[in-house]
Amino acid sequence: MTDQKVIIGRRTSRIGLIISILLSIVLCGFFVCNTKAYAGEKIKLSRTETTLYLGDSETLCLLNTTAAQRKATKWISLDPTVVTVTKKGGQLHAESAGEATVQAKLRGKKYKCVVTVKDPAVIFAEVPEEGNQEYQEDVSPDMTSPSFWYGKVSTAGEELMDRAAINEQNAKNFAASSATNMNDLKNMDISYNSESLKESLINSLISEVRDGRVNIASRGTIYRNGEALGEEGVNAWFEEMKANIEGAEVKTEDSRKYGICVKRADLWMAPTNALVGWSETDADSELINTSVNVNEPVIMDLTTADGQYTHVKCLNCDGWVETDHFAVCDDKEDWLSQWDFSDGEDVLVVTDSHITLEESNLAPATSKLDLYMGTQLPLVPRDRLTGISERYPWYNYTVYIPVRAEDGKLSREMAMIASHHKVSIGFPEMNVKNILTIAYNCLGDRYGWGGMLGAMDCSLYTRNIYRCFGMEIPRNTNWQAAMPAMKTELTELSEEEKKEVLNGLMPGSLLMFSGHITLYLGEDNGKYYVISDLGSLSESTGEVDVKSIYTVSITSLDVRRRNGNTWLSEMKWAITPFIPAEDN
Repeated sequence: MTDQKVIIGRRTSRIGLIISILLSIVLCGFFVCNTKAYAGEKIKLSRTETTLYLGDSETLCLLNTTAAQRKATKWISLDPTVVTVTKKGGQLHAESAGEATVQAKLRGKKYKCVVTVKDPAVIFAEVPEEGNQEYQEDVSPDMTSPSFWYGKVSTAGEELMDRAAINEQNAKNFAASSATNMNDLKNMDISYNSESLKESLINSLISEVRDGRVNIASRGTIYRNGEALGEEGVNAWFEEMKANIEGAEVKTEDSRKYGICVKRADLWMAPTNALVGWSETDADSELINTSVNVNEPVIMDLTTADGQYTHVKCLNCDGWVETDHFAVCDDKEDWLSQWDFSDGEDVLVVTDSHITLEESNLAPATSKLDLYMGTQLPLVPRDRLTGISERYPWYNYTVYIPVRAEDGKLSREMAMIASHHKVSIGFPEMNVKNILTIAYNCLGDRYGWGGMLGAMDCSLYTRNIYRCFGMEIPRNTNWQAAMPAMKTELTELSEEEKKEVLNGLMPGSLLMFSGHITLYLGEDNGKYYVISDLGSLSESTGEVDVKSIYTVSITSLDVRRRNGNTWLSEMKWAITPFIPAEDN
């Protein structure tokens, strides 16, 4: 079930609802409505407009009336599906989101109050037009609330996939590993030939990374941590990394280790944490594959001679990580108990973009630890709750955080997450409303290639959104397009034909073109909108003027690429992860 935090201004709280109603009756009846009617004083309604949230109540009354007049007043709601009112007494009750007029009728004269009922599940308050926020030119301020989009979908609150269906889809995604490049870690054989792996990793370092990704022969210069390196410098650097791999201990028959991420880790194409760019001002680190969140599982194999880097397989990628970012489990059972939440129970899920645990000088392993969207942590059972660092966990959730002991083994420490943070106890129900709400929790966050800078790129963003529901999808755009899910190829369609596809597409689906993937929001006034963690684009009108946005943004599909083509014209795939492919 979802325990998503809600930021709203309620007229009355749930807990104090009865008290609130009684007080409103008392105040209205004795201090207002019970006043004596004097000659010349105009009868009027206590309120002519009001706003309630679902389930709230409020009492209206006619001012300057006698007891006999109040008794004779008849109350009616013109739309009782939105708000009901007692025939006598004027007590309102909010039934559904919308707007309704309530009338008080006395001696043939009608007094009207317009009642607006809002859905309290709206997480973002309405964005005011004041301030200096800027939007893509096709986006209006009200579009920056997820309710604008899910409010257009009559089935937004209906479950798309239950826990069993999500687990089944995960299994299909892992089974299609030749296309999705995902790793079914739970069923992986951990025995391997480390001598053979070493040789493969060295070949990959030289042919795929140095000569392929870096390609210094054609580039002439790259920048490592801001330092310019020519071909000679690059070759020397890669020889150092090659030697570090060659010096690793190996066996003909060896066993991989079960590991858990203890602090967010970048996963690299080579055993290095250097920031590699194509120019002096390049903000991206070009050798990053992805990022691994706290408590994500990995299978660990070869560790470099200096012990600083280990080659791992995570759920949807392979690569090198800094060894001290991971802890080794004693056995598979210990490993699974820390991260396998396929039953959907006893888990806390971070649905916010980013939570930092509170600083503590008594618990350095968890002090100021960063938890990012999609992080899943085991809840501490109630009968084991205790004081933590001189604090008792009132108004906090208590979780087990994985930590690395001095010997590199997995240990666990309790930590508290304040109740105001956006988290879910158990996986949220997968529905359109929750998918869009969680996606909007990152609105305005910076872009980070492969997950660098504690950020996300476009495909890591969509991956982490779906991971909040316990669904594991592939890492990059092409692999996500290869999922065994409902897909429509758009490449050969005209723009009008693409719009027909979009008209039948469920919000929360993925739209992909070469180099970018987005999450579909819906249509408004003939334009189609997405939210994505984007790099650069040009506005939908005027000269093509590409700007580096590097932000999670809402855009129409009329924005343009550097070649002048709109996103809509270049869309290649529409993918709906929550609808399995018919032929699977």
